[in-house]
Amino acid sequence: MAKCRAWVMVEPGKVVMEEFEIPKVAEDSALLKVEACGICGTDKHVYLGHFPMAQFPFITGHEIIGTIVELGSKANDNMVVFGGSLEVGDRVFIAPSSMGCGQCYYCLHMPDNPAFCTQRNIVYGFTSVKRAPGIWGGYSEYLYLLPRSYVFKLSKDMSLKRAVLIEPAATGLRAVEQAFNSGYRVGCSAMVLGAGPIGLMTIVSLRYCGAGLIIVQDLFPSRLNRAKRMGADLLIDGNLPFEERLKQVREVTDGVGPDMVVEAAGPPGAFREALGFTRRGGTLIEAGNFTDTGTTEIKPFDICFQGLSILGCRYSPLSFPGVISMLESTSLPVEEVVTHTFPLEEFPEALEVVGSAEASKVAITP
Repeated sequence: MAKCRAWVMVEPGKVVMEEFEIPKVAEDSALLKVEACGICGTDKHVYLGHFPMAQFPFITGHEIIGTIVELGSKANDNMVVFGGSLEVGDRVFIAPSSMGCGQCYYCLHMPDNPAFCTQRNIVYGFTSVKRAPGIWGGYSEYLYLLPRSYVFKLSKDMSLKRAVLIEPAATGLRAVEQAFNSGYRVGCSAMVLGAGPIGLMTIVSLRYCGAGLIIVQDLFPSRLNRAKRMGADLLIDGNLPFEERLKQVREVTDGVGPDMVVEAAGPPGAFREALGFTRRGGTLIEAGNFTDTGTTEIKPFDICFQGLSILGCRYSPLSFPGVISMLESTSLPVEEVVTHTFPLEEFPEALEVVGSAEASKVAITP
């Protein structure tokens, strides 16, 4: 029986290359040959022990692009496929979460977001290898696709670097959608804290959706330069004292602050700063904490007195068609967001690069 190699996160701080048998594909399933998988900041935090729900040991990697190499005879009837029926040879993006169970509270009342399902079938990049056949993550040569998976067919003309941004771009676009649901309008001002991959794709999404002034804050000049390339108007050095930064922001926002602020940096203190930047009656979107990075002190009075709308950002699989359309059509040089690519063998080295000043999106290309 053929085998494939994959990196298994055995415990926090430890990854090991292992071999897995490639199983016979069931009639309702499929086999994907991985073309690329982006390394999410979440993966780095899991490695550092910031994700208490992790099902060790497991193959990480949930930003997955690949080619269908085997297809069960009933796979099209049992998967949620966007873009027409699946065929062997199709290039696809895989949503991390499968369909919900259809019976729990969240499936019955919030069916558009299966991530809330209490009985989810599988989450690619987070499911234990103890569940056969084990190849459930993107840092692998192959991925086994179960029924109820969300599969999005891609044009073979889409560049690899654009394709690998689909998942992080979904968070960026969802942040903008959340703001629109809270009264944000075309032409409004926005501020993004953090110019890592999520922050950069939030900037792209804001520009795509008709934002007016876009302000971006980061600690590193290299990241701020990328933010400018993605459409930012005003760059703020996060190393300056807060009062000085606040003055710069208010000077360009009629003295009140941005209509919308997206916290995409991650450190808990950034959320406290985001509260300070947002104008009265404005909207704050938290998009930078999908793992437990700690706590920060806030004053609830400020939220009430300022009349702020504060929303968590979690995309739905239904966000991906819009994201793919955006990446296909935007003239912004989004490929520049992918700064490093590594072969599968060098995943540990790639993981070390994630979060560094010179890196933005880092991807594995098996």
